[in-house]
Amino acid sequence: MNSVLDEDVVDTDRLSSLPLDLIRHILSLMDMKYSVQTCVLSSKWKHIWTSLRHIKLSTSEFEELGQFIRFTRHVIARRDNQLDVSSLELTFDGTLSQILLKVLLNYVVSHSVHQLTIYTSERDRKIPICMFESQSLKHLTMMNIHEDYCIVPQYPWDLPNLTTLNLYQIVLSDARSANRGSLDIFSKCINLKILNLTECFMAAVKVFIVSAPRLERVSIKKCQVNKIFISAPNLTAFDYTGEYPLTLSTIGLRHLDKVDLYLHVPTPHSSFKEEDARRLVKLLQEFQSAKFLNLEACAIESLFLYPDILSQPSPFHNLKHLNIVFQKEEIKFTVPNHVRNYFQQSSPSVTIATKVLKRIYA
Repeated sequence: MNSVLDEDVVDTDRLSSLPLDLIRHILSLMDMKYSVQTCVLSSKWKHIWTSLRHIKLSTSEFEELGQFIRFTRHVIARRDNQLDVSSLELTFDGTLSQILLKVLLNYVVSHSVHQLTIYTSERDRKIPICMFESQSLKHLTMMNIHEDYCIVPQYPWDLPNLTTLNLYQIVLSDARSANRGSLDIFSKCINLKILNLTECFMAAVKVFIVSAPRLERVSIKKCQVNKIFISAPNLTAFDYTGEYPLTLSTIGLRHLDKVDLYLHVPTPHSSFKEEDARRLVKLLQEFQSAKFLNLEACAIESLFLYPDILSQPSPFHNLKHLNIVFQKEEIKFTVPNHVRNYFQQSSPSVTIATKVLKRIYA
């Protein structure tokens, strides 16, 4: 019996003897609820949680919302106020107090937060303005599974140090901006390099503007948008998945290297008119500096109906590789000569191949 107790003591000592930085790292991987609970292990552990720089909070860890609210207030009040917050991951549903949300975000913003991740399933919940005026924030991820209400500001976000922005199912424009001709919310994000928009809604304005001087990679997938204007002189990669037509205009994409364009053209292709084909060719011309192009097969197939349109000079002078992408392995496809000639006339050494990429629109 004593030997068993001795082994337990040794195990406890091993855990407690870990370097403090390693203990903090382990605790930062847990929800804050469980990190705080470690304070009962021993006197050494009593205050470790107060020095954590990475905070995870979720209403799902509490049976009642009131418990979560009291706990969050406790964390803000007892945490070491002299230490910055490196990251906050916040997941909430139910009717979270707007005052508490504002207090929490104000706290991390005032403590030089670098990374924010917010998941919400609430309706009519606006994210406090302070989050969009942070001078320290570098990485921001937001997901809102209710897509019918705009929870973010519909004017330029003042985030000068932001480098990565991931938005999922976020309404970026609603009826309040319907009378505007355009909306530009990224122009003050002067250090933004990576922008990912997935299932977002921007169709309340005629033109959604993506303008950022250091932007390198843009991904827009299954979003509702009328027209996109991109001004990003350092853009190297553009990835788009969505319904045809896509109305896009660009300026200064001289460094564009890779383009993934997955346009779902309606079938049967007989409904694809000559004007649609001309719009598609005009869209391709926006990516004329691309070196690597992945193009949805149904878009290429639609051009079969109007070979004369491809008789105009090709804008692709730098193209090295063209992948024509299918969703089904069993499809057999031969690139028609007029399509091959179109891409090869300005880039004679381009290689043209086919590949299967399943469930593009799933």
